[in-house]
Amino acid sequence: MSELPLVSVIVTTHNRIDLLRRALNSVRKQTYQHLELIVIDDGSDKSVQGIVNELQDLENIIFYRNEIAKGACAARNIGIELASGEFVAGLDDDDEMMPGRIRKLVSAHNNSFSFVTSDVLHVYQNRELIWNKDEVITLERLLYSNQVGNQGLIKRDRLIEVGGFDESLSSAQDYDLWVRLCERYGPVRNVQEALQIIHLEHEGEQITTPKNQLKGYLQFYSKHKHLMNRDQRKYQLYTIRKAVGKANRLSDLFKWVPTKFLWKELKVFFLRRFV
Repeated sequence: MSELPLVSVIVTTHNRIDLLRRALNSVRKQTYQHLELIVIDDGSDKSVQGIVNELQDLENIIFYRNEIAKGACAARNIGIELASGEFVAGLDDDDEMMPGRIRKLVSAHNNSFSFVTSDVLHVYQNRELIWNKDEVITLERLLYSNQVGNQGLIKRDRLIEVGGFDESLSSAQDYDLWVRLCERYGPVRNVQEALQIIHLEHEGEQITTPKNQLKGYLQFYSKHKHLMNRDQRKYQLYTIRKAVGKANRLSDLFKWVPTKFLWKELKVFFLRRFV
């Protein structure tokens, strides 16, 4: 086991105690043997320590509590600072890892890529959908939209080098980090297998409000628009306008969406109206 690189799995949580137990159990079930689990409680109203104490079969656990909530990004950055692993892998408290996730991501890692991610299973109340991503996600593709998602396996020293999560952003902090890593270290490698489960069917407290989500994407756009070409800027602005109900006509779609994404957006446009 000592020959395997240590992976620090960082789980941040705030007031989602019941969901947290499921997330932590998915870490416990990992087939990769050289893990460090770091749980950051960002000022939850109820005690998280008891749930962490249930993981008696995991020896390498760090628990840290912010007495006052500082936000998800601050909590993630604390986890990165506390991590001892060569690699860091994140997990939101309402999601899960498939048992082979860490093992397969470590096996797929290559220094010519900035980091490694995977396909994702989205679970809704009445259906499940797999997000099949490109095998290689370039910066050029990433500047159109977030093709990574919200998690990856990343070298800790690279996270430190680019400054971790930007705590000044109201949302899109993960997207912002992917762009900075990709700009400095190259494209992202994607394991084309659903190794992460994102749960969208629960009614747990939402970490980011719609207002802050919109504000964060505007901040992200302002921060990175100097990297974007004309089509990338138009598509980013179309996404933002659509989120606030200002791009709800077919003419808006043809005005703002680049040709390469036109068919995709047309399908979304008509599905929303007739399904």
